Amino acid sequence: MFSPPAAWFVVLPDIEDSIAVARLVRETLGPATEVAHPSGRPWLVGTWLPGLLVSGRRRDAVVAVCGEHAATEASLAEHAGRMRAIGDADAIRVAGSAFVLASVRGAVHTRGTASGVRRMYRATVNGVSVVSDRAIVLAALTRSSLIPARIATRLLFPVAPWPLGWSAPWDGVAAVRPAYCVELDPHGRATERRWWRLPAAERPRAESVAALRSALVEAVAVRAPAGSRVVSHLSGLDSSSLCSLAVRNGADVMAITSAQPDPMDDDVLWAGRTVAALTEDGHSLRHEVITADECPLVYHGILTAPEPFDDPFLALHNRSRMRHIIDRGEAHSPAVHLTGLGGDEMCTAMPSLLRSVVRRSPARGARLLRAAATRNRWPLRQVVRELRSGSTYGSWLREIADGLDRNGAGIHAPLVGWDMHPTLPTWATREALDMAVDEIRRAADAEPALAAEGGVHHNLTQVHMGSQATRGFQQLAAEQGVILAAPFFDDRVMEAALSARAVDRYDPARYKPLLVDAMRGVVPEVTLRRTTKAETAASAVLGSREHRDQIVGLAEDSVLGRLGLIDPVRFLAACQGPIDVVVEHRRVEPTLCCEAWLRTSKEVIDVPLGA
Repeated sequence: MFSPPAAWFVVLPDIEDSIAVARLVRETLGPATEVAHPSGRPWLVGTWLPGLLVSGRRRDAVVAVCGEHAATEASLAEHAGRMRAIGDADAIRVAGSAFVLASVRGAVHTRGTASGVRRMYRATVNGVSVVSDRAIVLAALTRSSLIPARIATRLLFPVAPWPLGWSAPWDGVAAVRPAYCVELDPHGRATERRWWRLPAAERPRAESVAALRSALVEAVAVRAPAGSRVVSHLSGLDSSSLCSLAVRNGADVMAITSAQPDPMDDDVLWAGRTVAALTEDGHSLRHEVITADECPLVYHGILTAPEPFDDPFLALHNRSRMRHIIDRGEAHSPAVHLTGLGGDEMCTAMPSLLRSVVRRSPARGARLLRAAATRNRWPLRQVVRELRSGSTYGSWLREIADGLDRNGAGIHAPLVGWDMHPTLPTWATREALDMAVDEIRRAADAEPALAAEGGVHHNLTQVHMGSQATRGFQQLAAEQGVILAAPFFDDRVMEAALSARAVDRYDPARYKPLLVDAMRGVVPEVTLRRTTKAETAASAVLGSREHRDQIVGLAEDSVLGRLGLIDPVRFLAACQGPIDVVVEHRRVEPTLCCEAWLRTSKEVIDVPLGA
């Protein structure tokens, strides 16, 4: 029998056939809560953590939100009262991070977040179009098979080009694109429609700083109002910003810092300085440090991880570390855990923005180009050639497909265009290479660019891929009944951060300049002067030694090998030797995570592997 995740929901159209589908959902997934359409037919069926789903009704309309928000039954009832058609749901904006769902006169609107941290999937169950926040739930309902070609693209390092990493790996399940909603008409027919667009990056610097500050203040206030008890993971600038905002809100904050087994790691040092400065400023908070000896190393528990993720969770090797931090925080009975995940994606400007900088400010852009080429050891001529290229994203994808390899040769190309050049590991088979190439070419035919400019497109892909990893950690927390909040992935924070001009965002002489300026007067000044960032290479090296048995256990009797995607002998040899954490085509993490996910998926949902 299918073992469902702890939290999930299914959205049904307002038609008679939904009654039988709702019955099938309960039979397949077990006991569930049900919310009805105004007609009385089943609308939402699922389970969710307490307090996350709130709904409001007026006559022939009902509106619900599910996630981290401050909406009330009364406020949602007001929205429902103003709705005359399903398109009116676009106007419903809630602070925080939540799904927005509406049922009006037989039509249904369902949307996640534009960042992608609240994801949606579509499928047809017994002839009825349904939507869910969990792909694995729809796969169980439709008895879908896994698609090996989709798994082949997950073996790419550092990441599969957009949108390959976003696609659902099940043949009967479609992943809804970020910024798109799903609407079910009164006959049950499903359509996807864009509801959100990124504002043009034209704000003056002062306005951008003020907008980012306001969005972060609001995002934290939703999760950590005055008097609430919260745990804040405290390490770098991103988490320090959230922790400081929660403290200044008057929340009862327990800050937790996890040390790394690296003598050069200075997170604990800087976290202590942050706490001391906030205390000296008259604020009250507690601080707990998890020593390096206490916290599990990378790869711990990777062989037996039981959580039912929707696709390969490419941060699975850090699962036990996050679980340990969550467990320590839960000892203080918080309402929510705050994590700084998403700060890098929103506030770190990549060299891919240089094209926009050069266009707006040629002299400054030329200086930054030379600096970026020197820092990254890129030949300046190659950088200039990339910048002058007028290729579309589709043509860029075709070039990637033509040059895809298993030796990492192309990965060091200058990142001033659409994205990084991926590579497959040395143990990938020719069949896996051919599958990945076909998938990339198929994507190229659809011209799936997220923005007209390469730098903006790349930034959005970083946001969407980062939101996927964060969503995996949130699902991990949900299995323990814990809310893990990542305010940097809120849509309003994303709008504020990414609508700043590239010339204001990209400054290699400063670390996250917009965030630093936005947090002046909030984060202690001593913390804002930090320029270092902790690395986890030591934990990976030590973890590969300590947990070699689990790494080798995943390499033995490999499902990937049986699918013909890897050479099991070569992969086993790589896992038995020194684990390389630097050389791209020797990185084992994507392969290990795909292998672990395949094994877990076959255990929790008994479906065949596709051909």
